[in-house]
Amino acid sequence: MTNRNTWQYLVDQYLSNSISKEELEVLLQRAASEEDRDALVPALQAYWQEAKKKAGDNQEEWDRKFEEMMREVKKADPIVERNRTINWRPLYRSIVAAIIIALIGAGGYRLLFNGNNQEEKIAQQPALQQGNDLAPGSNGAILTLADGRQVILDSAGNGTLALQGKTKVTRQDGQIIYDTENNAQQQVLFNAMSTPRGRQYQLVLSDGTKVWLNASSSIRYPAAFTDTERKVEITGEAYFEVSQLVDKEKGRKIPFIVKIVSGEGRERGEVQVLGTHFNVNSYEDETIVKTTLLEGSVKIMKDNRSRILLPGQQAQFDNRVSEDIQVAGNVDLEAVMAWKNGYFSFVNTDLAAIFRQISRWYDVDVEYRGKIPDRRFGGEVSRNTNVSEVLKILEKSKVYCTVEGRKIIVMPED
Repeated sequence: MTNRNTWQYLVDQYLSNSISKEELEVLLQRAASEEDRDALVPALQAYWQEAKKKAGDNQEEWDRKFEEMMREVKKADPIVERNRTINWRPLYRSIVAAIIIALIGAGGYRLLFNGNNQEEKIAQQPALQQGNDLAPGSNGAILTLADGRQVILDSAGNGTLALQGKTKVTRQDGQIIYDTENNAQQQVLFNAMSTPRGRQYQLVLSDGTKVWLNASSSIRYPAAFTDTERKVEITGEAYFEVSQLVDKEKGRKIPFIVKIVSGEGRERGEVQVLGTHFNVNSYEDETIVKTTLLEGSVKIMKDNRSRILLPGQQAQFDNRVSEDIQVAGNVDLEAVMAWKNGYFSFVNTDLAAIFRQISRWYDVDVEYRGKIPDRRFGGEVSRNTNVSEVLKILEKSKVYCTVEGRKIIVMPED
């Protein structure tokens, strides 16, 4: 198990542009400590030594540059504000700049891309900001109550938003929580949450089940479940951590059912669980519906067919035709959960699939001028960067794009 608090791990994450917001906060908090900052030097020096080997001649000059950078690091005076969030602008020319410079010196770090049916690998480097740029997506959603009223969650403050029967709907720390008194005695009132392109959100249902919605997704659910049934409907992509619930009178576990539906409400499949962690990717512009199990067990149902999944397995079926459910083992769970953890992860992914993800997260349309290159890509990119940085990475693999308003135009290959 990797120690996620070591300098080595944090620098690896930063250099690969896959560092999460929480990990970046740890990196900067530790960089603010003079004692911890001194421990950063060996981690950086390891990368610098690799760069020096590739440089060939003038290795003494490389050593001189490294010493200069470390002196700048020691001069840094980061400001820790009252809320303990570091103002890291003063660090940019020191810690962050040192990492970036070391990275550039290495001439090609970990990440993306290389051609045709083999995955491409390209160097990732900080992108220059373009005049016409697009910010990444953020937390936000639309909550539709039982009477049709809508609440825009992007701007809603913390506190109680509504009462649905005896259930209190509360916004707290960027998530919606349903707190109910007694499931059995309530009228069933349905609520819905939807995320437009460029938004994602978290929800805690009345039974304690946690749900994360990716961009361009929705979930419809009772404000309070009954004591005999738990059933929700989703479109798009969602990750569930289902709480176990027991019928106290009958002593049996109450199943949790996820119905996968189309935008028009057509049922496309079903997931039945008792208590487990799983992810469902059911975007209509993706050919294959995928359900990936992380913990517990689930039953996948489509038409008259069903399959049981074990942890680490993924069920797949084509949403356009009636066919058997396929089960794949040894799935890359980190890649499946990348969206929830703050980055894009591409594994032998074609260009059109990459741009579908970009379109959803950056709320942008994509236009292809000419034939889409038949190539596969692999690697990781932070979802916390502007779109220009992602496009700069693709440009290193000779995929050229321009941004016009809220449209990305993919140019034909030379």
